Amino acid sequence: SAYFAASAGLRVVVVERGAIAGGTSSAGEGNVLVSDKEAGVELDLALYSQRVWRADLAEHGHLWEFESKGGLVVAASEQGVASLRALAVEQRRSGVEVRDVARHELRDYEPHLAPQLAGGAFYPQDAQVQPMLVAAHLLRLARERGAQVRTRTEVTGFLRHGTRVTGVRTSSGDICAGAVLNAA
Repeated sequence: SAYFAASAGLRVVVVERGAIAGGTSSAGEGNVLVSDKEAGVELDLALYSQRVWRADLAEHGHLWEFESKGGLVVAASEQGVASLRALAVEQRRSGVEVRDVARHELRDYEPHLAPQLAGGAFYPQDAQVQPMLVAAHLLRLARERGAQVRTRTEVTGFLRHGTRVTGVRTSSGDICAGAVLNAA
């Protein structure tokens, strides 16, 4: 958000309680998945995210090790395969690419899978990034576009004018703002 806001010419101040990527970002797997989402708002957001990573941020993908490696979801039973196929039908209607994988094809995707699995689905859109690199590089790119980054600064409250949030109170002083994004 800081990168895109700064790229749009907005005044941006990022406030981070600890070090960059010292919280949730460092604990995440960096998955950029569509395979685990049912049709609806969450899948729509995941597809939007795919477009952002693959188009808007594509020129920088090498910085954070964007890997479009796809994802294989497997089922242990025929009932599980039927559930995967039903999910895939709905996902395809939303724009997800899904390849049905028969039992005999599973080991072509992953040779170390158990032989008794019943089938699966391959999602070529699934990808992964290195989350700590993403955080560091996107903030560096945001700073190059004029953003300020204040680490070791804790947000302790919000500044308000009536019901409108007009900034944040921090351990290092108040920061007034036209808009506040709480990304915690």
